[in-house]
This record gives sequence, structure tokens and C-alpha cells, in this order.
Amino acid sequence: MLSLSEAAILSTTLEAILYGLSLFMMFLTFRTLLRNNDSRDLNWGMIAATCALLLLSTSELGVNITRLYRGFITRGPHLLGGSDQYFAGASDPTFLVKSILYDFQTAILDAVVIYRAYVVWQSVLVIAVPVLGWVALIISCIGLNATFAQTLTYTSARAALAKETGRWITAAYSLTLATNLLTTFILAFKIWTVARRSARYQANSNLTSLLHVILESGAIYSVTITIALATFVAKNTVVYVVLDMISPIISIVFSMIIVRTGLARESANQNGPSHGGHSWSSPPPRVIRHHREDSTFDIGGTTFVDVTHTAQSGGSAVAPTGKGLEGSHSASESQPLKANHSFELHDRPGEALLSGEAGDAQLSE
Repeated sequence: MLSLSEAAILSTTLEAILYGLSLFMMFLTFRTLLRNNDSRDLNWGMIAATCALLLLSTSELGVNITRLYRGFITRGPHLLGGSDQYFAGASDPTFLVKSILYDFQTAILDAVVIYRAYVVWQSVLVIAVPVLGWVALIISCIGLNATFAQTLTYTSARAALAKETGRWITAAYSLTLATNLLTTFILAFKIWTVARRSARYQANSNLTSLLHVILESGAIYSVTITIALATFVAKNTVVYVVLDMISPIISIVFSMIIVRTGLARESANQNGPSHGGHSWSSPPPRVIRHHREDSTFDIGGTTFVDVTHTAQSGGSAVAPTGKGLEGSHSASESQPLKANHSFELHDRPGEALLSGEAGDAQLSE
């Protein structure tokens, strides 16, 4: 088992490596969110979340470097137990600051995932349980940091507070794991349903790629949290290594969907302006599109428009275009409305069309 000093060096080194990767991902995220967008169309919520995660992860890395300096140079060598004693205790204020920074990043990531699920489903009931889990996570984080703060003040009660701290940490890890798993499943299930039905009319769909990256990002975060929880319960010092790695992993996971969607948009624009390079696997129905301003949404800088209704006509099929379909209203209005769940890139750069069962069903980042 690693000593605490060895764990501190290894964890900060791995965190710095992952932080470099997260910086690159954040650069691509800003590029995707800001490129070819009017200021009125920018997703300011995602931009704010990206800035917050970048600031928090940078601050946490700075705190860990400070702890290494204190543990090996200024404070650790003067303690009876040496550097191991410094890293074993929670008496240094940097430990509390580090915990607060981590908790903020966890809360932001879980909130973004819940927001994505809400915009996809457009139902508060669907995200009710994840929201309750997120609120419980906030409460556990507050309790944990309050306990850490007490250890700085009441030195005589540190042994008793250590047990309480362990319970708060277990609760926080369990809640963020459960909330993220459940919300990722809710989000992925909706996208999978639409993608499966769109396959009837389209040979290739960006929704499938989006589904894969959502599952991959959710799996990366969930596996990391599971390892952290298991090593903490087992009282293994590897937990310190995993915990420091979580901060940049959060930034990477957050950026994956935005960047992947932006790359898919650019690839589609290069393949062709009219239909994004997609081909129909079967003749699509003649459709009438009714667009509403509040049915647009954004994934990683790509604007999506919800197609509310499609109507099956008895004549020859007409492939839809990004600007809408022209056809006989009398022929189409005599047929019942039917959703075709098609997905195509719009001919205007950065815009796409998604049709679903209902006009209010939306997919967003």
C-alpha cells in the first residue's frame, strides 16, 4: 500500500497530466460554443458552466501543489511523523479548501446532466428523483465541509469528528454516483428511443454517435466514483490518488458531449450543405413542418429544431430539405399526422432537424 507521501506525489502528478488534457478539451468546448454563433444564440448557461469548471479545476490543482510544498518543504519535515503526518491530517486549511472546490465541481456536473435530461424529456416528473438526489448531495457536501471546518477549530474532538466525516464522505460519493447513473440512463434512453425509430428512414444518424458519447462519459465518471468509494471504504491510500484525478475527469466528461457534437456538425457541413451527408434508408413520408421558436435547442454549439408533425401522403415520397417541404396541402391534410422520428442536419451551418413524437420533445446539451 502506498504511503501518504507517495500517494500525494502520485496523485498530483496524475492530476496535472489529466488537467492538461482537460485544458485541451475546454479549448475545444469554447471553440464549439462560440464558433459561428451570434451573441443572441449563445448558450450562456453552458459557457458559464465551462468557465466555472475550468476555474475550479485550476484552483484545485494549485491547492494540491501548495499542499505538496507544505508537506515536503515548509511544514511536514518539522512534524514528528514527517510528511506522512501532514498529509494524514485535516488540520490544514488547504484540506477544507480542496474539499469545497471538489464539491462545487461535482454539483455543477450533476446539475448539467440533470438539465440535459429535463430538456430532452420536457418533464419535471421524469427528473424528480435525480433532483432529490442532487439536493441530498448538496446537503451532504455542506455537512462534510462543516465537519472539516470543526476539525480546524476543535482539535480535541478530531477523533470523534473523523467518524462523522467518514459518514458524510460515504454519503456524498454514493449520492453523486446514484444521481449520475440514473440521470445518464434517463437521458440515454430517450435518445436511444428516437434514434431507433429514425433508423427506419435514415441510414446514418448523429443521434447514435451522441448516444455513445453520453454512455461513455457517464461510464468514465461512474467508474471513477465507484473506485473512489470502494477504496475509501477499504481504507486504502489509493483513494487519495483517485480523488485528485476526479477534478480534471469532471471537466473532461463535461466537455465530451459538447466537443463530439461540434465535430459531428463540422463533418456534416463538409459532406454536403443540403442534407449533411445523410442518406435515407427508406423513402421518407411527405411531411409538413410546423416550427416554433421555443422548440429550438442547442447541443455543443449546434442548434437543433424540433419538427412537430409529419403527415403521410399517398403520392410519391418527397425527401425533406432544411428549408421545409413544399407540397399539396390538400393531399397532406387529408392524412393523419404521424411522427417519423427523422434526424438530419439542416442546410444552414450549425442547424439540424429532429422530429419526434411530440412537438415539445427536445434534445439539448
